[in-house]
Amino acid sequence: MVHLSEQQLADFFRGLGRPEISEGIRAHFARGCSKCETARDAWSRVRRFATGEAAYAPPENLVRLVKQGFASNSAPRAQAWTLASLVFDSFAQPLLAGVRSSGALNFWQVIYEAEGLTVDLRFAHRTQSKAVYLVGQVFDKQAVRALQNKASVELSTEREELLATTNISALGEFFIEFEPNDNLWLSVKAAGRNAVRIPVTNPKQR
Repeated sequence: MVHLSEQQLADFFRGLGRPEISEGIRAHFARGCSKCETARDAWSRVRRFATGEAAYAPPENLVRLVKQGFASNSAPRAQAWTLASLVFDSFAQPLLAGVRSSGALNFWQVIYEAEGLTVDLRFAHRTQSKAVYLVGQVFDKQAVRALQNKASVELSTEREELLATTNISALGEFFIEFEPNDNLWLSVKAAGRNAVRIPVTNPKQR
């Protein structure tokens, strides 16, 4: 019995073969060739792995932002920044029955950490309104208290277009109202630290 070549199998699983060749390969499998069935299973696993690999690719806007962070030091920069790490997302937690469809207000909470700070963000929007309400609080992890030195928060686009800015209160709290959009960034700026940058996903798409 003539067995299928690796090239034939590779083309078959990538969908590159001519229809008559693909039909012949299916007929060959139907005849029960154990050697080719083993090769078929191996190539099938390769295809599944390659298909799933795309799901692990980072968003393009994050890739561009990280590349900017490694840009030449000769480029002028107002303040160095650190990309925050997500440590909690309420949408990843199970909700009680009926909570998502309760109607009047929709809430979303996320917590980020960077530069010794914990940033607690709570988003809300009414179903009949375009505005998104963001209430946040910033904590100093080392002092185990709200951030108390002079600090501010900025909301901007990926191209550094400033949309809103506000000061952080003595209790570490702040409030921002904005129109939902894609590729927004929140920057927490405090003296003696890099700015903490947080990607803001459109809450209405959650």
